[in-house]
Amino acid sequence: MRLNAIAAVAALGTVVLASSAGAATRHWQCSIAADSTYTQTTAIQLPLAGTWIGNYDAATNPTGTTTIPGYFGGSGNNAIPFSMVVKPTVGIQNAHPAGDMEVAFDPATGAFSITGFAIDVLDGQTGGVTTNIALTYSTFRTTNPSSLFPGVNNVNIPLDNGSLTTATAVQTGPTAGLATPNADATWTFAASVPVDILVAGTAFGQPFGGTPTPGVLALAGTLAFVDGALVVTAQITQSDTQPIPAPPALVNQPFDLPTVLPAGGVAHLLINGTFAAGTETTTVNANIRAPGVLIPILGDLNGDGVVNGLDLGLMLSAWGATGGPADLNNDGIVNGLDLGILLSNWSV
Repeated sequence: MRLNAIAAVAALGTVVLASSAGAATRHWQCSIAADSTYTQTTAIQLPLAGTWIGNYDAATNPTGTTTIPGYFGGSGNNAIPFSMVVKPTVGIQNAHPAGDMEVAFDPATGAFSITGFAIDVLDGQTGGVTTNIALTYSTFRTTNPSSLFPGVNNVNIPLDNGSLTTATAVQTGPTAGLATPNADATWTFAASVPVDILVAGTAFGQPFGGTPTPGVLALAGTLAFVDGALVVTAQITQSDTQPIPAPPALVNQPFDLPTVLPAGGVAHLLINGTFAAGTETTTVNANIRAPGVLIPILGDLNGDGVVNGLDLGLMLSAWGATGGPADLNNDGIVNGLDLGILLSNWSV
């Protein structure tokens, strides 16, 4: 052993001795297992009030639909007042998500942290999008097609089926806490993970989504060692209702309304209306299992998961060597720079 190595250790001896006791926080890269499941329902309600009118235009669409108020009489193309609640619902049923997270855990104190959490809820699967409206209007008639629409009050009408193709959440901030030990050698934990949520799909034949929005995922479950590896088992159980701002007003928005008497046709209308603020109610029920792989610690030369005197001994025995496992900074020589790295990762 070179004398400068002995001198370096002597100068740092008190630090090493003071830090030699206790278990270390170990880091695990955990991947969501294929048997994990995720179910979610998001129901949106948006009130809308205005008028609709047939898409007839004498110059550009002379064979279009016209709308006439009442049972009898009248002519021309007239605006018909209406009110409705637009109710899109997004459903994900028993999807098998994929994703990762890094979990740091010290079983001696119960301290844990979660970083890099990312989940792809669908992982190549799809969710469903259905849209219904609760509709109120007074009796009116149409031509092209010729039909009678008796007045209705808050009648539910299905409109469209679409699909959800993207649903992801990516951690945006730190999460840490203390896990509680259980009699069966597991630890119970709870954590709130700040995330950016991204959803996208199609509805009414048009794409929607694609812009991340902030949110929080509440994880609760257990940490356990199985065959020496950390396994995270977590549940996501949430149910909350949030206000959503009113979308932009509709101006001459095409709207196809199924005929009533006789049924089987379609009246082609143009809607003009103003939305009010609505609500979004989301219910989530997920079961996540994520086995972990121990992340090597820089300086853990013997691979036992901690950096301590055993690793220091291995480094000192290799002092001055050209490369090798003890050359932690890969500069081609084992020296004081590598010793500094090892001590910076000393397990406490």
